[in-house]
Amino acid sequence: MKDKKLAIISIIVIAAAVTVLLFSIYGGVTADTAAVTLPSAGIVSGTDADSLADVNPKTVQAVIKTLSRPDSYSRTVTAEDYWSGGGSTTTLKVWVSGGSTRINTDSADGAENILVTSDGVYIWYDGSKDVFFSDKVSSTTADRWMRALTYESLLSLDASRITGAGYTEYAGENCIWAEYSTPQFGYREREYISVANGLLMGVETYDGDTLIYRTTSGAPTLAAPDAGLFTPPKK
Repeated sequence: MKDKKLAIISIIVIAAAVTVLLFSIYGGVTADTAAVTLPSAGIVSGTDADSLADVNPKTVQAVIKTLSRPDSYSRTVTAEDYWSGGGSTTTLKVWVSGGSTRINTDSADGAENILVTSDGVYIWYDGSKDVFFSDKVSSTTADRWMRALTYESLLSLDASRITGAGYTEYAGENCIWAEYSTPQFGYREREYISVANGLLMGVETYDGDTLIYRTTSGAPTLAAPDAGLFTPPKK
């Protein structure tokens, strides 16, 4: 009888040890928890890329939440609009430092300067003394002036709207991509987010199968920009 009790106790101890070991390995991962292994260097694409990361419509939002954007960087952004019989291209030079963003772009009125700070938004043209100022600013104001180079809208979506996700190369960067239908107009939108720096590298918007808008980022420079770029002009 004593031997039988010892055998039962031994079985319980072994089972508990196995349970602890499995939990330490898998960390209680459920079907909806992102389990991701992203490469640190090199470009991969297609099937090989997807095998490196468990990125799918159910997990992509959780994966993106693990990324973080640098506090300071600069880059060039190209925004392209398409319509029947034509289109337009806008080039934006962007500098970011902490909570401030400076954007320069050419327009019909000359070089336009946009400065977004915690105090508000300043807009002025080279050669003009007039400065527009608005104190209405939010966490997404700078992204909107950069032609929607943000992925917070993707993170706030109901996961059922996400129709595809994976891992690929885009604009020279290893990227997570996600495709979804927009709530307002039902456009098909695809976003590409760098796993190296957390920056959105591109957006493509389709009306059905027709490309109507595309934003592409050049390779970012992660050094801190000149502090003088973020000095507000005199109003």
